[in-house]
Amino acid sequence: MISLPLFAFLTGLYFAFLQFGYLILLQINISSAYLTYMTIVLSWMAGTVAGLWIKKPGPEPGVVLGALSYYGVYWLVTHHPFAGFTLFLSALGVGVTGIWAGRFFVVFLPRFAGPDRLFLHENNGFLAGIFLFFPGFALLGRGFLLWTPLLLAAVLILHHRRFIGFRSGPKASPSAK
Repeated sequence: MISLPLFAFLTGLYFAFLQFGYLILLQINISSAYLTYMTIVLSWMAGTVAGLWIKKPGPEPGVVLGALSYYGVYWLVTHHPFAGFTLFLSALGVGVTGIWAGRFFVVFLPRFAGPDRLFLHENNGFLAGIFLFFPGFALLGRGFLLWTPLLLAAVLILHHRRFIGFRSGPKASPSAK
């Protein structure tokens, strides 16, 4: 009965860890200026808006694409710190990651009784991610930035395969009503 709300919660947690992971990575390796923060925010929002309009990806490709983009940016900024081109390429990576944020709501809205329930569970996961990210990073450092998005992506994919199913089309779930 809680598989869809739990998936939405985990998705919000995943989004929070990716967004704040990008923020810390770029502030450490590029610049801590306001421009860096705004680049992340605007790129994420552009990706989200694009995700609302395009027809793909589904859950598995969306989560994997977001994680791959994150690790591409991670590699880029750690191997080329303070290089001028890294902010632009990082912005592209953040935008690609944001695509699943938009697609998530398009794909899962029909499965919930209304948008308020979907937003509630996803936002609760995002808030939990905010509260968990900073102590996690403070205690574990770069290892936290490296492994947590991969772990969350794996949990999302496994949960979706086990409880929701990748092949089923968007339909209202009796447990979501």
